[in-house]
Amino acid sequence: MKTVQSNNENEILLSDDPATVLDHFLHLPISTPDPIFSLFRTLPGAIEHSGGEKQRFLYVPGTREDRCVLAAHADTVFDRFYIEKEAAAKLAFHDGVYFSESDTYGIGADDRAGCAMLWLLRNSGHSLLILDGEEHGQIGAKYLRSEFRDLFDELNNHSFMLQLDRRGSHDYKCYYLDVPEEFKTFIESSTGYELSISGGFTDICTLCETVSGVNLSIGYYNEHTREEKLVCEEWLHTFELVKSMTGQPMKRYELRTRN
Repeated sequence: MKTVQSNNENEILLSDDPATVLDHFLHLPISTPDPIFSLFRTLPGAIEHSGGEKQRFLYVPGTREDRCVLAAHADTVFDRFYIEKEAAAKLAFHDGVYFSESDTYGIGADDRAGCAMLWLLRNSGHSLLILDGEEHGQIGAKYLRSEFRDLFDELNNHSFMLQLDRRGSHDYKCYYLDVPEEFKTFIESSTGYELSISGGFTDICTLCETVSGVNLSIGYYNEHTREEKLVCEEWLHTFELVKSMTGQPMKRYELRTRN
């Protein structure tokens, strides 16, 4: 996979080339989620709400009856809201790896890499959910859950939620969600990835009340540091797995106990 940088916004809006789209998303400013929301706002049916101070989300309803929710977050840990100043990435690319040449900041692959995947899957028939404030306690997800109960219930009526916001290349996490073994088997058979039992929280922990959720590795490492990097082939591998998995007929996987 070769990087193909483009400064033409219209080209990105129309592109289905993974290298072009990934490169564009990684070159967006890491201090603000605004360009991400601006892109997804152009999609038909997009619903956006903001309550201020990272209480923000954008939802694009899917068209399939058996749709799942594909989720990612637009903020990075280097957001000016968090660090109270502008942060400028110095993105470099060599031998299939994106990395930072900054002495201070990483590249924001957490979770711009996930947002890029959602853009590539925008015509999949599945619902898309872009969130703000994940890095400081799932602020956007909690805002959605508390203030938009009808939409929250709609999300939980999907087949499952699939978040694309996980370090590494071959594991998945369901956190403390009480997902059925059948769901784990489905994820493992679809991806070949292994269950991680390490701790942590992310947006699906807030959003999954009755439906199962999973977070997949998408190829970044050393997130939240200047050593952050993204291995393109690993990112592309997860993207192709998700594209294949979501192209198949879906069934609903409910949580065993209400979250």
